[in-house]
Amino acid sequence: MKIEALDYYAKKFQRLRVDRAHGVAPHKPILLLSVIEHIQRGTIENNQIYLKAELTETFLKYWSYLGSLNHRPDISRPFFHMRSGKFWHFWANSGYEHLISSGVKLKTFAEVKRAIRYAYLDEDLFEFLCQPDIRSSLTAVLISRWFPGQHALIEEISQTDRFREPPAYIPEDFSNFYSPQ
Repeated sequence: MKIEALDYYAKKFQRLRVDRAHGVAPHKPILLLSVIEHIQRGTIENNQIYLKAELTETFLKYWSYLGSLNHRPDISRPFFHMRSGKFWHFWANSGYEHLISSGVKLKTFAEVKRAIRYAYLDEDLFEFLCQPDIRSSLTAVLISRWFPGQHALIEEISQTDRFREPPAYIPEDFSNFYSPQ
């Protein structure tokens, strides 16, 4: 095992750059939990993370339990801005390569879908997340930093496809970001 690399990714998971304007925005940690669940379930087998309905639904499931009332559950923002962590990268759709490399910020779900074919992780990180013991350790680091004391709840969430009965505002927001493809 590459101990230095594992330590590097553990620190990256602890130091995610998140919006703090209206309290800590949990978008990036929830996106990572969603990706980890898909790797664990075998629905992400290759190092290609597509912004598809299945990932969006998992993101919204986690959001229904862990999300913030002060933020909108928009998966496209963390999907795009996760690249600031330096372990999350993009494969651009044809004709959008320059846009992705230019540093332009994509602001809407439609812009992200139009420009990005898929995201991919550093190869070492993807390999770590494919190994159950290491995946569990990295998940524990993520949870302890961003959702302290909620390890048992997050384990339960990962074992279900059910949403928590959300507050009244959430179903409308969910429908804004979730459209089956």
